[in-house]
Amino acid sequence: LDNGRLKNARLLVNKPQRRLELWALRRMVKAYRVQLGWNPHGPKIRQGDRKTPEGEYFICARLPSTYHLSLWISYPNLGDARRGLESGLITGKEYEAIVAAFGKGACPPQDTKLGGDLLLHGQEPDYTAGLARAQRARPGPLRQGLREGDADPATVREFEDWTDGCIAMFNPDIRELYEFVPDGAPITIVANGKVTPPPKSRR
Repeated sequence: LDNGRLKNARLLVNKPQRRLELWALRRMVKAYRVQLGWNPHGPKIRQGDRKTPEGEYFICARLPSTYHLSLWISYPNLGDARRGLESGLITGKEYEAIVAAFGKGACPPQDTKLGGDLLLHGQEPDYTAGLARAQRARPGPLRQGLREGDADPATVREFEDWTDGCIAMFNPDIRELYEFVPDGAPITIVANGKVTPPPKSRR
């Protein structure tokens, strides 16, 4: 750890598997279940298409969120910007602003026709509030690591896509990433990829 953050952290999102892997150098630290945009297949093209992007990005900001906590994904990247410029979705000035942001390691402009405001975040607040009411109605100890309103990942089998293009996680999971993943950590989002197997036992 470096100042409480995981050194050399990187993230890999495997869209078809609905899986996010946290890596440190060549070692996978942990894997998480995720939910994607309503329109999960194919890369994000433009604002409003409800697609989760594909490509190489980085964590460019962290903020509290209506959806618990959020890590901002640096979409659009330079490839997205070139495509947008060539197709006429964005202007030359908007393209230059995206390039300048990447040069500074900052979040790119979020208000172009390419879309923006794409995050790693927690669960929908109405869902969380409903769970909190149910938990208060049947009081009892929560499993370690859970807070009131958290869904227990171990008990949820059906897990459907529901975002406008963001990557949603269980609230305990986004809390872990928010604590351990540093700003600037690379995040790769792939359309297809192998699931990394757990390490072999040393016994």
